Amino acid sequence: MAVLSWGKCLIEITTSTNGSPNEPWKPIDTPKEGTTQITPTAGTETTATEEGGDLVDVRYGKTTYTLEFDLFVKKGGTRPFEDVDGIISGEHAFRITPEDEECEGSQIDRSVVRCEETYTTADGKLLHYVARCLKPASGKTVKPYTKVSSD
Repeated sequence: MAVLSWGKCLIEITTSTNGSPNEPWKPIDTPKEGTTQITPTAGTETTATEEGGDLVDVRYGKTTYTLEFDLFVKKGGTRPFEDVDGIISGEHAFRITPEDEECEGSQIDRSVVRCEETYTTADGKLLHYVARCLKPASGKTVKPYTKVSSD
């Protein structure tokens, strides 16, 4: 039993309509080790200062998020998304389940996705997916998700 949400994760995808995920969820291939990450970008900071530079008040905008992961292109494998020069149409939802399913993962109800295809002799062909998380129909942009309590 793990205490942390780390290790080999399971990523599931589905389309998103009107800011909500559709059923069923479909698992994708296991990402390249160490590449799955959700990165926050702090919201805009607005400050009110008075003469002399003293800070009177501060207001923050909402944080935005990006999900990224890499997949190996394997012989006979299928790609989770069809793209045209990196552009993937529609909106998509993601669920990330940690190796220990009792630990908290993440769910993203709405995002737009792009793909960057690369090749090196060390890794072969890789698909780098970038999902910009969008405002969902309700709740947080990145929600907590725990498989054992949700399914």
